[in-house]
Amino acid sequence: MIMLTRPLSLQNSLKHAPPLPCQNSAMNSQIPERFVAASPEILYFGTPVAVISTLNPDGTTNLAALSSFWALGDRFMLGLTTYGQTGLNLARTAECVLNLPSPAEWEHVERLGHTTGRFPLTDYHRTAGIVHAKDKFAASGFSPLDSQLVAPVRAAECPVQIEARVVAQHAPIGENGFLYFEVQRLHVHAHRSILNDACTRIDIDAWSPLFYVFRHYFGKGTRLGRSFRARY
Repeated sequence: MIMLTRPLSLQNSLKHAPPLPCQNSAMNSQIPERFVAASPEILYFGTPVAVISTLNPDGTTNLAALSSFWALGDRFMLGLTTYGQTGLNLARTAECVLNLPSPAEWEHVERLGHTTGRFPLTDYHRTAGIVHAKDKFAASGFSPLDSQLVAPVRAAECPVQIEARVVAQHAPIGENGFLYFEVQRLHVHAHRSILNDACTRIDIDAWSPLFYVFRHYFGKGTRLGRSFRARY
């Protein structure tokens, strides 16, 4: 009679198998020489830059440079400082526009970096040399353009503009924590020159977003300038 035995599971096979010898000992011996202990001043690897439009209490639009945001589907997670006007506006009105500049607009973005729409200034603003700017369009050189579904106006020079509404807000953690907003896309405006014929995809050869990496601006592989830090 032939006895059939139940085969070992993969987990058991691996558990009882002898250890495999290293196949590249020369490479492993060099690893300690290639790595050193590092203490970077920042661990901010960068994201595309957005210029966020929000509505001030007097009905004007505040513009702020934003470099801490992340997208998934039709939702965006925004990280904002507690000392800026943008977080106050979003908490009050729940509306915004995410304007995405191209590398050509990096100097407009930089002009926003040292201004705030908040008044009076906080101690942080005064220490950092940030000044109040009531008219952010005049300060930056961006031009206003009416939105369709939200009250804040758009920045006309930005090739992509996303009208959005807040769906969730998370409280700051710690005394100097950040504000976290989840917003949902309502309407997307895009310049025709960067779209395919069906207006369903962005042509990356025609446009790439402006990136902010380790406090430097980058666009299409070129370093453009350095300075902006999140002010809002």
